[in-house]
Amino acid sequence: MVACQKAEPLTAEKANQIIEGYRFAAEPIYAEVPQKVFWNPRFPKDEYDERSLRTFDNLRNAGLITVTGGPTADGAEYIAHVTPKGFPILGTSPSARGPVYRGLICYKVYDGLRNFQRHPTEPTTGHGELAWHYTRPTPLYPLFETKQNKPLDKTFVSLVSFYYKDHQYRFDVTVRKTE
Repeated sequence: MVACQKAEPLTAEKANQIIEGYRFAAEPIYAEVPQKVFWNPRFPKDEYDERSLRTFDNLRNAGLITVTGGPTADGAEYIAHVTPKGFPILGTSPSARGPVYRGLICYKVYDGLRNFQRHPTEPTTGHGELAWHYTRPTPLYPLFETKQNKPLDKTFVSLVSFYYKDHQYRFDVTVRKTE
C-alpha cells in the first residue's frame, strides 16, 4: 500500500512528475547500415540501397570498414567488414535486411510537456505533447546516409495520454514522433 498513489486530479505538474521518472536526460540515438547490400531481379535495387552504398563509402573513407564485392551478372553484392579502428565504434544488430552495423549518431533530449489538457469529465485522465529534439551529433552523424528523419535541433513531439489505473498514474505514448 505504500507504493499506491492517491487518485488526485491530474494537473500539468502531476503529468510532468509521472513522465520524469521514465525519461532520460539524453537518450542515445543510433543509425544502421546493412552489412550486406545487394540487389538482383528478385530483389530490385531501391533508394535505401543507394543510401547504404553512400554510407559504406563514408565509413570506408573514415577507415571504419572495408568493402568487398561489386557488380554481379544479375545485380550487385557488396559486403562491409569492420576494421580494428571501427570495431569499438560500430556495433552489430539484427534487422529486417539482415545483420547491420550500428553507430551512435546523436542524442534525443526532452524539452518537457506542453499543451496538457485534462479530460473534461474524468479528473484523473488527460493528454499532452512531450517535446524533444535531436542534438549533440557524434562524428558518425554525417557518415550515416541511412539515418532517416533525424535533423538536429528541430522540435518534434510525442503525443502522450495519462490515466489512473490499479492505484497508480500511468501514461501511454499514442504517437511516437510528429512535427
